Amino acid sequence: MTDPSLELLRRRPDLAALAAFPFDFDLDRAEHGEEVHLASGASLEPIAGDDTGGTFFLCGGSTVLYADSEGGAGLIADSVTDALDVVIGLPTWRDLMHPGPDPETIRELEDGIRTSYAPDLDALRTELRTALGLPERSPAELVARLHAALLRTDPDHLLLNAEELLAYELLDRLPREPERSIGPVRREVVRASLIRRLDDTGPDPERLGELGRELEQIGEYAQAARAQRGFLSLQNSAWDRAAAGHVLARRERSAGDLASAGRTLACVRTAIGLDSPGPPPPHEQMTWDLGPGGESPAPDTSAEEWHRRGLGRMITEEHLALARRDRRRGRGPGPGDDGARP
Repeated sequence: MTDPSLELLRRRPDLAALAAFPFDFDLDRAEHGEEVHLASGASLEPIAGDDTGGTFFLCGGSTVLYADSEGGAGLIADSVTDALDVVIGLPTWRDLMHPGPDPETIRELEDGIRTSYAPDLDALRTELRTALGLPERSPAELVARLHAALLRTDPDHLLLNAEELLAYELLDRLPREPERSIGPVRREVVRASLIRRLDDTGPDPERLGELGRELEQIGEYAQAARAQRGFLSLQNSAWDRAAAGHVLARRERSAGDLASAGRTLACVRTAIGLDSPGPPPPHEQMTWDLGPGGESPAPDTSAEEWHRRGLGRMITEEHLALARRDRRRGRGPGPGDDGARP
């Protein structure tokens, strides 16, 4: 069911224009600069934007998430009506996402709007509130509502870049309770925490390996694969690259990315000397058979005994698992999966 306030704005161009200016909730800007999705898998619909490049999203058909153009996002309301209550009552709300903004600060910020471009701000606010049936609320109450929503951004409204799976940073600077005080830990809380920790992890193979295993354990296979790609990029020997690549292929397959899993298996086979190097894989894969400058590396014999160390069996099993997934999808093997077995 569509929110009644959103329906009204869509039916009434005059009210939509008023919401767009001076309250910066513009239905004609309902697009975002990059593809995004929620880590929870809930639906995400852009419904409006503002003149800074930010976007208001309807999440799961009800709550409203705001994402700015700099990689920050936060839950701002439980409905479009509540979001409009905030943006109309607090047109400077983006400057109030920190602890304890005082009434004088809010008045000064709004005076800046009146002086710069909207001298009739109060009259326009009353007009739009009346048309939408919104009550008059004090700035302190609206700030409290905004902050309460922002503090509930994680875990259910964690926004991810669709291409790289990086999490948007929290929009606010509000203090949060440590995870240990949340009570019984839900999978969603763990997922959000692990993704944010992965985003903050540099070239640390031990940390990347640990995060990858924990993400795989809770079924976050795409994020687990992201951690494994970082881990694999830090491996130096053919054996270590092949072993890490086998794990990456499994996680990519589990995430439903069968084409990448097929390419990864092809690289594993090359790393152990079973196949000749093929075409370079796409940007998210590393070219395992060349050194960092593209030159041929020194001879690496670390994987010579791969067939005696169980890797051949594991590669074969992964090929079979990938082939079964391909058949269930009703198509042939993905790129890099020629059906051959080591």
